[in-house]
Amino acid sequence: MSETTLAFDVYGTLIDPYALADELRPQLGERAETVAAAWRASQLQLSFRRGLMGRYDDFSVCTRHGLDVALAAHAPEIDESTREAWMAAYARLPAFDEVAGALVELRQQGYRRVAFSNGSHDAMRTVLGNAGLLDHFDDLVSVDEVKRFKPDPAVYHHLARRMQAAHDRLWLISSNNWDVQGARHVGLNAAWVQRDPTALIEDSALEPNFRIDSLSELPKMLEKPGV
Repeated sequence: MSETTLAFDVYGTLIDPYALADELRPQLGERAETVAAAWRASQLQLSFRRGLMGRYDDFSVCTRHGLDVALAAHAPEIDESTREAWMAAYARLPAFDEVAGALVELRQQGYRRVAFSNGSHDAMRTVLGNAGLLDHFDDLVSVDEVKRFKPDPAVYHHLARRMQAAHDRLWLISSNNWDVQGARHVGLNAAWVQRDPTALIEDSALEPNFRIDSLSELPKMLEKPGV
């Protein structure tokens, strides 16, 4: 087996959080995409804020509060039972189309594969299981183990310790530019799945080793000389 470990971010990289718009559309109509995007942005902002304060909560708390923030701005009329139903839908989010095939190919190439998330173990196990991806991973690593959120350096160092992997043999695979920069900051390798063509790496010192448009490109990129 390859000595290289691939750590995959879950939400946004493997699992599509913006698919929540389909759940929201019956009640919100044309506002569904806007609210889904605001929900995701608020979820992340709240986790970053809690991280800076050292006030850790399970990521599901950030998710719920992020929904409340999004609805306060765009759809305050939504009742509590509907909000709870949407929270439950978060566990049933689908995978991006190419993910399963890419993970199969990477397994065949001998890479160790781990899911690595701001979400709890239970949340990861549920959403990956519902999406049919759980069996593709050798392990799950949650920030809940250190009570910090990505991109705190402590989280990436913890990943390396848990995997017993040297930093230069450990790759973060993520669609989130802030996650990529967090990994590069501590010396990990990083592949950026640039699902949003308008996103960028603000700090040129923290560029990924390479960027791809889809996970289907990852197996061939990792096999290139010098990678």
